[in-house]
This record gives sequence, C-alpha cells and structure tokens, in this order.
Amino acid sequence: MSPNGRSSTVPALVLAGLLLCLAAPSPAQTPRAETPLRVFVVQSYNQEYVWTRTINEGLREALRGLDVVIEFFYLDAKRKPDPDNLRRVAREALARIEARRPQVVVAVDDPAQAYLVEPFLKGRASPQVIFCGVNAPLALYGYPAANVSGVRERWHFREGFAFLRQLFPDVGSVALLLDESESAGFVLDDLREDQRLNGPFAVRLAAVEQVATFQAWRRKVLELQERADALALGLYHSLVDEETGLVVPPEQVAAWNDTVVRKPTLGFTDFSRDHGHLAGVLESGHEQGFLAGGMVREILTTRVAAGTLPVRINDQGIVFLNLRTAERLGLKIPYEFIEAGEVVVR
Repeated sequence: MSPNGRSSTVPALVLAGLLLCLAAPSPAQTPRAETPLRVFVVQSYNQEYVWTRTINEGLREALRGLDVVIEFFYLDAKRKPDPDNLRRVAREALARIEARRPQVVVAVDDPAQAYLVEPFLKGRASPQVIFCGVNAPLALYGYPAANVSGVRERWHFREGFAFLRQLFPDVGSVALLLDESESAGFVLDDLREDQRLNGPFAVRLAAVEQVATFQAWRRKVLELQERADALALGLYHSLVDEETGLVVPPEQVAAWNDTVVRKPTLGFTDFSRDHGHLAGVLESGHEQGFLAGGMVREILTTRVAAGTLPVRINDQGIVFLNLRTAERLGLKIPYEFIEAGEVVVR
C-alpha cells in the first residue's frame, strides 16, 4: 500500500514492462528463416540433348530428399557455337547467378568452364562450384580451386574396342570419326594418353579423323568403311552445312549414317542408343550427374568448401546393343551378349 492508502499500480506496471523487455529477444536474437538452399545448374548444351537430360536426372536423384531449389540454364553451345554468342549467354547466366545467390553452381561440360566458371566464378568465396562432363585437362581451367571441384569425363575406348572384338572376332580394325569441336579434340587426347599408358587396343585403329562439315562427314564415312572392318562414330553434333552455314542436327546425321553404313558401328555416349549405333560400352550422363550431385549434397549439408572434395571420374560403362541395327546389317549377336547387355534396343 502507498502512504495514502492506494495501491501503487504504476510501479507494478513499470516492473511488468521491464520483465517483458528482459524476456523478449533482441532484434539480433530474433530467429529468422534460414536462407533456402539453392543450386544453379549451367548446362553447356541444349535441353533436348539426351546427354543433358540424363545428367539432370542424375543430379535430381542425388539431391532427392533435400529441401532445395534447383534452377537450370542452357548455353546451347552445340547449336550456337559462336564464341561471341557464348560470351553473351555466359554473362546472362552470371547475372542470374548473382540475382539468385545459390550456394552451389553446377557447371556441365567444357563450354561452361571456359566461358563462365574460369573467368567469373573460380576463386570467389561464393558460390561453390561443382563441374562435371569435363574432357579437357583440368589444369586448362586452373582446377581444382578453393571453391571448385567436380567430376571428369572419360569415354570407355578400351572397353568398347574389346567388346567389339568379343562380339565379332573377325573385326581386326576400326576407324574413328568425330567432328572438329573442342570437346572432340579433348576426347582424342584421352584416347592417345590411354594408348601411351596402356598399350594397343584390342582392335587396330585404321584411322582417326575429324571433319568440320556434314558434307565432309559423308565423304569420310563412305571412305572409311572401305578401309576398316568397323566404324566408331564419336561426336558429330557440331557439323556445319557448307551451303547454309548452319549446324546440322545430329539426328539428321544419324539418319544419313543409317542409310549408307554397311559395317558394325561402335558408340561411346548416351546418344548412341537413339542413333542406330550397333554396340558400345557407353559412358553415362546419369552417372556424371549423380556423382556431381553427391558432391553438391555434401557441400549443402556439411558446408565444406568445394575445393576440399577430391576430383572424381566416371567408371561405370554401360554395355549396349542394338538388335534392330544388327538385323539391318545382317549380323547375328550371340545370346550370351544379349543377356549381358544393360541397354538392349530390340
């Protein structure tokens, strides 16, 4: 009671207010929603390309169960390979990255490294960068770096040539044909290094050729199938029509191949299954994406820097057979190979 006999309500209210202030967290202590997890995927090629699609599938599978926003950007480098165009679209990708502020950027295939990561993202505190599908020597891009690691790509040349010889023991030579893209050049560097380190392949390389145009490709296919027992068809996604100057769709090249090729054909990548190639030990875009996605997951869940993760390389070759092509060529595939095939087109 106060001296005048009335309750002192004002001090009580002041005390209550003081207690509430002490109990309430300061603005710095107020819990805030965590920044959402974001992954920005920069694909070098177009969305419809089977290699691109299967890498995306592998990435999504590896990140399944995480509350993460995944955004995709496509440089379209095979259909629009002009360097000025690639520099422009790479800057568009960079602007999108800086606006979205993802924790991790996934850069797929060599153009994304050359036009985006190496000039703009490598060496920054953020974002972390995971590459995959890289054929070039990593030192070309200064990899690995403090914020960059990933997955190298290799074709299964040795395994594919051995599989061809097992299928058809009479095949003693093969001619390899590719376009003149930078990626094709890197692939051939890997082939030569494999030969240097591990010796001859199971079949003799009768020729290794690169051409720039669709017309030159057609001439070489006709020539090489007269010089070798089989044809190994590598990349042909950058062939230009001499008349129009435009890149010829690879599906058109594959359709032409089917009309003239009379020898067994060997493939090395995912698109072989859709392009009428007879057989191969294929590298898997899904594996590339899944391995890269596993590294992304580790970064998102443990906050480690990308550069602390060791570079990986694909190793799971997929045994592939196309029985429709075998029938068209009049070739018989022993049942044990069909039974062992992981991808069999019937």
